[in-house]
Amino acid sequence: MDLISLVVVLIVVGMLLWLVNNYIPMEYRIKQILNAVVVIVVVLWLLQAAGVLGVFPRALVSVVVTLVVVGMLLWLVNSFLPMDAKIKQILNVVVIIAVVLWLLSVFGILNGLPRFTTGRL
Repeated sequence: MDLISLVVVLIVVGMLLWLVNNYIPMEYRIKQILNAVVVIVVVLWLLQAAGVLGVFPRALVSVVVTLVVVGMLLWLVNSFLPMDAKIKQILNVVVIIAVVLWLLSVFGILNGLPRFTTGRL
């Protein structure tokens, strides 16, 4: 992709985001979420266009993107959903344990542990 196309796309995305922020009536929190999602997508697209993401192994990029998405979802839940603080803490602990177990299995550490099965001997 040449530099002119890149600049044109960035200008169009910026103008669309500006129009949405100024002329579409939405709650401020929803606009913040929309802005954050658009910025993250544009940054990932720019990294892909510059070839930076191609340097890293695809598995590592997918792990990092997954961790960023899970982190953003936890932040959104903790910031914007009206819940009791204890329920949020429980949710955070459950998600962190699930992510740690997933990471252990992705890196092959969890695969070496003995498996417990139920049933007859």
